[in-house]
Amino acid sequence: MSPSPDAAATPTSAAAPDLAPPAAAPARRRALWPYALAVVLLVAGGAGAWALLSPSTVGPRDPALDGPLAVVTRGTLVVSVTETGEVMAEKRTVISNEIQWPVIIQWLVDEGELVKKGEKIIVFECKELEDAIEGKRLDVTQARNSYLQALENVALDQKEQDNLLRKSDLAVEDANSDLRRYLEAAGPVSLSDANAAINTARRDLALAEEKLNFKLKVNADKELNSPFSENEIEAEKLSVQKLVLALQKAISNYRMLVKYDDPREIRKLKEAVEDAKLALARAKHTARSKMLTSEADRDTKKIAFDMKSKQLTEMLDDANKLIITAEEEGLVVYDTGGSRWRPNNVVVEIGAKISPRQQLMIIPDMTTLMIQTKVYEALIDQVRPGLEAFVRFDAQPDRAVRAHVSKVAVLPDSQHHWLNPGVKVFKVDIELDEKLANLKPGTSAQVEIQLDRLADVLSVPVAAVFTEQEKTFCFRPNGGEPQRVEVEIGRMNETRVQVLSGLAEGDTVLLTPPASIRTDRGNAKEEDDEEPDDLQGPPPDAGGPTPGTERRGAPRPGPGAERRPGTGGRKGGGERPRGGGRPGGGR
Repeated sequence: MSPSPDAAATPTSAAAPDLAPPAAAPARRRALWPYALAVVLLVAGGAGAWALLSPSTVGPRDPALDGPLAVVTRGTLVVSVTETGEVMAEKRTVISNEIQWPVIIQWLVDEGELVKKGEKIIVFECKELEDAIEGKRLDVTQARNSYLQALENVALDQKEQDNLLRKSDLAVEDANSDLRRYLEAAGPVSLSDANAAINTARRDLALAEEKLNFKLKVNADKELNSPFSENEIEAEKLSVQKLVLALQKAISNYRMLVKYDDPREIRKLKEAVEDAKLALARAKHTARSKMLTSEADRDTKKIAFDMKSKQLTEMLDDANKLIITAEEEGLVVYDTGGSRWRPNNVVVEIGAKISPRQQLMIIPDMTTLMIQTKVYEALIDQVRPGLEAFVRFDAQPDRAVRAHVSKVAVLPDSQHHWLNPGVKVFKVDIELDEKLANLKPGTSAQVEIQLDRLADVLSVPVAAVFTEQEKTFCFRPNGGEPQRVEVEIGRMNETRVQVLSGLAEGDTVLLTPPASIRTDRGNAKEEDDEEPDDLQGPPPDAGGPTPGTERRGAPRPGPGAERRPGTGGRKGGGERPRGGGRPGGGR
């Protein structure tokens, strides 16, 4: 944990402890002073342990008790969590090969160069794309010609079918007209003529018979001396016979017309009407089928033309993407999107062959730089936007920059969960309160988030607190002998722990176990061999391994938690630790 600027600005004292170490794992009852001492040295930073135990909080060494002493003080206790972080840009532009063809890098801007909006970043070369564009242009021309021909065919077929339908309509109309003409005119006229022929034949026959009878009557008169010869009489008789036959024929014709010829003619005309109607229906069906076929061919040619045109447009768009310019001002960072778990072996350099969709670089928005860190789930409920934080960059470890929590992830980091399923961490974004010059993405930093500031509380160094089963206690000198005093503890940071009860301000406590406990080292070693589970770290609810026990500056395995004696990362004040051993003890 890194001390806050407030604490650094004041003399080192118990009134303003400034570090909040992660929680330590509880242990069963044992007197392991070498392990406890090692933990204290790790937390304090090896040779810097005595610097953490400043003269204002550590009393003189008592020869009778064989160990350093510390004084119970009252003041402000800052509870914080410190984690490693990395400078990132909240907004950034990813530069990649966005076309569907492999390309060759012809030119690119140097890494680390600051580019302005619209400035050229990278130039690709793709011979395959150029050849494909030329071939596609030919395809588009052929498809356009086929489509135009199909349009003309549709128009011509439409005219032909309209003409056929018009003729079929006229044929139906003519057939109906013929039928009406016969029923209304031709048929009745034929019957009238046949009837007139009968009447004429009857009159002719009557006249002939009258003439014959007259001649016969005259010849019968003897006084007239038979003026008409026999031949004339026979001629008249023959004429009568012919007129009889003519009358019979006229009657037969009339009967045939009424019974046979007239109905047959009507039937023929009606059949002609039905045939014309059927021909019209067939013509409509043929026209519809013909037009559907013609229009389908037109639509197919249109789809082919549109598809090839779209492909050509996409290729031309890809050709425009061979030269990439900056969308916003920013710093060029080569980044191929790989990781140490999934390297992609892509080298960003002139002449390199780049696959489609391959990421090459990023351009972070320098106005949106922030620090991203990770916090264990045991503490994430205490971290919220707005909390004060201090950031120390590895390049300037002595300078603390004020910041605040801007965002807390709702869900655990999925990538970290995949790497270590038993540990869940949450991403936390830290926003600086001031703009720093020359701040670059990827820079490492130490982030101290101040979870709480406890005012006017009693506290002692973490090395002065011991636990045994359900009890927490300290050793207080009493007439040259160590007196075991049970205490109730609260929250803590890397160096000091809050004392709720059991000690008073000004009391003196031992920082190392009494000699009587140190002599049990051999027995403790046997207990360790019998109970290996005690050395396996914090309990399942501790939120992961016990970080924070490393030396400051040493590599950290991951984000840690607020440290409390023997609670394995449990949050909240007043909880009593379990097990024995020293608070802050590690594995």
